[in-house]
Amino acid sequence: MAKYRQRNDVASPTSALAVVQGSHCHLEGTLQAVQAATTEMHRLGIAQWDDEYPSREVLAAAVENGSLFLCVQEGTVVVGAGLDAVQPPEYASCNWRHGGAALVVHHLVVHPDYWRMGYAGRFMEFAERYASSLKHDAMRLDAYSANTAALSLYRSRGYREAGEVVFPRRSRPFICFEKTLVHSEREG
Repeated sequence: MAKYRQRNDVASPTSALAVVQGSHCHLEGTLQAVQAATTEMHRLGIAQWDDEYPSREVLAAAVENGSLFLCVQEGTVVVGAGLDAVQPPEYASCNWRHGGAALVVHHLVVHPDYWRMGYAGRFMEFAERYASSLKHDAMRLDAYSANTAALSLYRSRGYREAGEVVFPRRSRPFICFEKTLVHSEREG
């Protein structure tokens, strides 16, 4: 079992998560969070990411197209992901139930110093609200089949499995998830 450092200087798991759109000044911190998470996942036997993905180039492209969103505390990128409507070609084989506009979550990362503190769930709350504000009808994402924490998070948030995809250089498939969003009358 991994040992997690307790932090007393972070917002409570029930407080609102302050999310900002990533800029070039966040690139190095985001890469550090990805590298720290990759190292810790590999230590736990989860070969989800490597030196090639998500790379500096992938993160820089997310900054350039305005799709990188982050929570930063005291200079550390705590949690972040790319949020856009671009679906990997592998998604074509999935059994999506919702044919409307979907927002896709790419490379959700939580810095390991902040694991098991509720940040991933709170970020997903933000992502779902953001998608609704853009009038997307669904959320889509994939999670590495060996990453039980990620699978549990998405299932607990009401995401349904839509199939499996295989990405290059991965020993196990990724499970694709979808969640239909309900828009309130006030959002119109």
